[in-house]
Amino acid sequence: MILPTRNGGALLADCLGSILSQDDPDFEVVVSDNASDDRTPAILDALDDDRRLRVLRQPVPIGVTENWTAALGGAEGEYVLLLGDDDYLLPGAIARLRTLVEEYGRPDCLSFDAWGFAFPGSFGPGTPAHFSDPLFPHRADVPQRGEISPGLRREFVRDFFAFEFRLCPNLQTTLVARAALTGMRHGPFREPYPDFYALHALMLLVDRWVRIAEKLVVVGISTKSFGGTLRGGGSQAGRDYLGIDTRFERMLPGSDMLNGWHRTLDNLARDYAPELNDIAVSRSNYVYRQGYDWYLSYRMGWIDRSELWRRIRLLSPRDLAGFARELARRADLDMIKRHARVDDADAIASVWPNMRALPDVHSVTEFADRVAGARAT
Repeated sequence: MILPTRNGGALLADCLGSILSQDDPDFEVVVSDNASDDRTPAILDALDDDRRLRVLRQPVPIGVTENWTAALGGAEGEYVLLLGDDDYLLPGAIARLRTLVEEYGRPDCLSFDAWGFAFPGSFGPGTPAHFSDPLFPHRADVPQRGEISPGLRREFVRDFFAFEFRLCPNLQTTLVARAALTGMRHGPFREPYPDFYALHALMLLVDRWVRIAEKLVVVGISTKSFGGTLRGGGSQAGRDYLGIDTRFERMLPGSDMLNGWHRTLDNLARDYAPELNDIAVSRSNYVYRQGYDWYLSYRMGWIDRSELWRRIRLLSPRDLAGFARELARRADLDMIKRHARVDDADAIASVWPNMRALPDVHSVTEFADRVAGARAT
C-alpha cells in the first residue's frame, strides 16, 4: 500500500486505521509525508512501533507526482495499491485481493469497484456528506468479472482520448504489479494527473488485466482531493498546492480538471506514440466538454453573461463546427430537459448526478460502518 500525503492529519488516522486493521499479516504501508506542517507527523510517530508501516519524510514540499513516485520507490511488495489520505480500505480487502490475484493467475492489473464518499463541506460550506454506489457507474460494455482483452483496453484508451471514461480512472481501484509500474519506460507517473497517465499507459502495455465488480475501498472526495482543489474552474493557488501545470497549446479557459486531462493526453501521446498509432486527442470533444462547463458555470451564477460570450468568441470556426457536431450527436429530449433545470439551487446534483446526500454521517469511518452493517443484513 502506498499512501502519499500532505497535511492530511484531519483524515489520515481513519485511512491508516482502515489499512492497519486488515486481517492479513503480509503487507506493507509506505507513507510519503510531503513536508506536512499539521498533525500528520504526530499521527505517524504514534504508529512508529508497527513494523508494517514505513514512513518517508520529504524535507520540503514537492509536487503530487513526485510524492507518488517517492512512495512507490519505498515499496517492496509484489503488488501495489495506492490510497489517498481521504480514502478508506474496507475490512477484508487485502485478503480478498490476495485471493483474486491467485484465482486469476497473477495478472498485471486487477480492477475492482469502490464506494464514493464526499466529506461534509466538500461541495461547499455547510453541505452535508454525500455518497455514490458505486463510485464509477457500471458500463454494459465493460466486463463485470474476468479478463479485459488488449483490444478492448485499446478502445478504452481511444475513448479516453475523446474525453470519455469506460473504466474508473482512479488508481485506488486498480491493484498493479509493481514490476509493471517500475518497468514503464517513461516512469509510472507524470503530472498533472499521475493516475490517469499510469492507468492508460498500462492499458497499452501489459499482457493481462482482470476486472471484478466488487467494492473493496471507499474513495474519498474532500477539499484536498484533486477535484476539490480544482473545484470551480481551478486557481493558481490550487495548482501550486498540487504542484501541477494544466496549460497546453490552444488551451481554453474554464475547467481546470478538463485542461489537466488534455495535458495528460499530450504527455501520453508523446511518450507512447508507437503504441497509440492512430489514436489522437479529440479537439471537438474537448471543445464540447469545455463549452458545457461554461454553460453550467453560467447557469449556476459562477460567471456572468459577458464572460460567457467572451469565452465563446475565443472559439475558431473549426471549434464551433466541432462543438455543433458533438452537441448534435448527444442531443435528445431528456438531455435538453435535464440541462434546462440546471441552477445553483441544486449544484451538486448538476455536477455529480450520481451522488446522494447523507446528512447524518460525518466521517468516512461512520460511512464504512454503515456499509458493513448493510452487508451483514
